[in-house]
Amino acid sequence: MAGTAVLAMALLTSACGDDGGKTKLTINTFGVFGYTDLYREFEASHPDIEIVETVSEYNDHHNNLVNHLAAGSGAADVEAVDEGFMAQLKAAPEQFVNLLDLGAGDRQADYPEFKWAGSLSADGKTQIGLGTDVGGLAMCYRTDLFAAAGLPTDPAAVSALWPSWDDYFKTGRTFTAKNTGPKFFDAGTNIYNAQVFQLDESYYATGTPDLIVGSNPQVKAAFDATAQAIADGQSAGLVAFEDEWVTAMKAGTFATITCPAWMQGYIKENAPDTAGKWNIAAIPGGSGNWGGSWLTIPAQSDHQDLAYELVSFLTAPAQQTRIFTETGNFPSSLGAIRDPAVQSFTNPFFDDAPTGRIFGESAIKLAPQYQGAKHGAVRQAMEHGIQRIEQEDQAPDAAFRESVDEAERAAR
Repeated sequence: MAGTAVLAMALLTSACGDDGGKTKLTINTFGVFGYTDLYREFEASHPDIEIVETVSEYNDHHNNLVNHLAAGSGAADVEAVDEGFMAQLKAAPEQFVNLLDLGAGDRQADYPEFKWAGSLSADGKTQIGLGTDVGGLAMCYRTDLFAAAGLPTDPAAVSALWPSWDDYFKTGRTFTAKNTGPKFFDAGTNIYNAQVFQLDESYYATGTPDLIVGSNPQVKAAFDATAQAIADGQSAGLVAFEDEWVTAMKAGTFATITCPAWMQGYIKENAPDTAGKWNIAAIPGGSGNWGGSWLTIPAQSDHQDLAYELVSFLTAPAQQTRIFTETGNFPSSLGAIRDPAVQSFTNPFFDDAPTGRIFGESAIKLAPQYQGAKHGAVRQAMEHGIQRIEQEDQAPDAAFRESVDEAERAAR
């Protein structure tokens, strides 16, 4: 999963009321992984274990992990890693436990080739993670806000409004002209990222360490299109995943949001009273992937065998199926993807949208975008530019130049 947590918190779960000398297993995540009940089940079958989870904002989580690995201490027994940072982290496989040494080779057949290879070292000898989910793209929208603006609400009709991003922004201009109050989309960064994650090539030349963020015309086109939509008044101007964004989601002050599968969990957890008001349409451009994560075990862990038991349990196909039906994160396990419970699932929170079909059709054949070693840091730099346009009224060309300079420094 990808994605960013709304608030940092520590979640302590235990089968008993006190630690009683139990071994504490620590796990650091971001966003909404949906593991709380699974932790309790693991503890029930391991009465001498207590699980302590810390959930942090996406960028904070990964930046902290990088720093803790460099320092040789401070990392949890289990650390979640999103695809945006995996290339950087698997380039130093010695910082992680080689899960092949703990029996992970038996799990290879559970995954599509791209997911298994995504956390495998360049020489193929070290597997640092087991996959949790993939982030196939869609667009979530508020049916009540669309109706108020005179737009269709049926998913097929809504999808037909925007086969391309130009059509999406055209629809946004129509929505905005109705002046019903809400904005068309939540945050420029979410719209920008969706466009970039659909590109065959984004920040790095495919298969090389060559940074092309400043010279790739498609990146500039996505940046400019987003900036124009902001200028047209389509954006709510929010910082995604921050408290004001959550408040706006609850209040219904924006009508659409880029919706990788894991975004369903954010909406459901943070705006439960909006159940039945959302539905899911195709993403403009028709396909793409944003996010998807792995669980890793840093080499500094003092409980590597127990940590692997937990990782194996949480990523097993049965658990991935359950997480999808309860939270929305789409499985990366082939067994879970093919499970009839996933394929036929309709999500009542999203007006019974057939999310199993929506996100499952392309999951097995997914061809992820190549991401260079510092993709995560480069992406942050580009997001900063979009945010400066929204928050500080910076001119788009200046914002782009400043972001490219920041990205080039981050990639060194």
